[in-house]
Amino acid sequence: MSKHSFLLMALLAAAAMLLGTAWICDDAFITLRVIDNFVNGHGLRYNVIERVQVFTHPLWLIFLTPLYALTREPMLTPMLFSVILSLLAFWLLATRIAKTIEYGSLLILLAAASRAICDFSTSGLETPLTYLLLALFVWQLYRQEKTWISAGIAGLLLLNRLDLVILVGPAVAYLLFCARGGSRIKIALAVSLPALTWIAISVVYYGVPFPNTAYAKLGTGFGAVELIARGVEYAKDFVFTDTLLALVIGKAVFDALRSRNGLTTALGIGVLLYVVYITSIGGDFMSGRFFAAPGFLALCIFAQLPAPQWLAKQWKLMGLIGIGILGITLVARIMEPPMNTLMISGNGISDERRFYYADTGLVPVLSKWLATGVKPVPQAGRRGQELQSMGQGAAAPLVVAAQAIGMRGYYGGSNVHILDEVALADAFLARLPAAPDSRVGHYRRILPPGYAETVGYASPTTDIEVLRPLLNDVNLATRAPLSAEGRWDAIWRLSSGHYRWIYETDIYGARK
Repeated sequence: MSKHSFLLMALLAAAAMLLGTAWICDDAFITLRVIDNFVNGHGLRYNVIERVQVFTHPLWLIFLTPLYALTREPMLTPMLFSVILSLLAFWLLATRIAKTIEYGSLLILLAAASRAICDFSTSGLETPLTYLLLALFVWQLYRQEKTWISAGIAGLLLLNRLDLVILVGPAVAYLLFCARGGSRIKIALAVSLPALTWIAISVVYYGVPFPNTAYAKLGTGFGAVELIARGVEYAKDFVFTDTLLALVIGKAVFDALRSRNGLTTALGIGVLLYVVYITSIGGDFMSGRFFAAPGFLALCIFAQLPAPQWLAKQWKLMGLIGIGILGITLVARIMEPPMNTLMISGNGISDERRFYYADTGLVPVLSKWLATGVKPVPQAGRRGQELQSMGQGAAAPLVVAAQAIGMRGYYGGSNVHILDEVALADAFLARLPAAPDSRVGHYRRILPPGYAETVGYASPTTDIEVLRPLLNDVNLATRAPLSAEGRWDAIWRLSSGHYRWIYETDIYGARK
């Protein structure tokens, strides 16, 4: 077996793993509803009556939009293109980053075996595009030919998800430190222009610089101690469910910090800071999701470090063992029994893929489609179709309160207004304190009296008088014409911390 044959076998094994476990999560349908509304002429909106940026990944949305416009298909399209992007990232890892193809091929098998990396290679979220951009970034970083190209790729990473600045920021800072004169300006412009351009667009169109999800998840009113405690639980869950990748991250950071190569050290610092950041904000409800990107970058660091000496003689044996283990893992994961309820532990973290796979997995969807001749609709999507039928022909949108707003919103269509109780799609609720019993990542808001009854109107209101100025400013920023009088004053108040006092006020009449 030649090294190129081994690479091909590793890629095929990884492809089988990704395709066999491919799935779409409910949150992906939030972005798909925005894309569907845009394609149908309603603008980049989740609810057509208001401009709220419900997505955290502008570049992923830009990538998916023309594909969706061609297929009008919400499940197979993102799954298949996600697999392609992930495999391209794996190929770059093995052939452009790793010291040897044999070593890189083993790292491909390791990546595919990781639950976090594999699960979020599909899922409909931005992660596979993040993998590809990280691989390109590291490859160009070590070539050291045109540093502004590396910086430009880092800029695209920020456009794909803004908090990735923590992951790649130290490496970009190292580039700036080493650059001289005009090169520094090129690097600074290349890394900042994509994100700054989108922020400017967001301020003009949505009325705020950052995604509404950031305000909903970071502006909860929870104290730092409680958030860190939740973040520690999230990290513990990752260590126990994806132990191998956790060890890879720890070893990569340890080796990078000891390295004499400044770039390697900077990448290791980025991984470490990102893990600290995820812990400090309370983690997430999707098991392993936010460790997938730093985990892939850790594999890139591994690829740049000297390969173990035994690999030169044992790579064929290790490769065959790795492919065999991956095959067994694939069968085990496909044969996992379907779940009727989310596996939510006391810390609020769940294995989302295991819950949604029976409904949105590539293999189950294709099997049902071939068996019946009719493309299946997920259970939550069928509820959305019922709402669509109820809302058809109505003069005003049908208002429905919900906490899981992806499939229900997408299949509900544009004449159904989803009142999102966890505030991802509601700019007003996102600025209110979360209920104390909220699940991590799903910070539920108590609906102010009068708001649900009027949210479908052009200018909703509330019975709580102290909240009316905030709601009026949100209405100006998100519902009024872009050039409406007073809109820019409202945008300034919303973005300058003018309403921070709400988190210290007993707005509901009784302390929580």
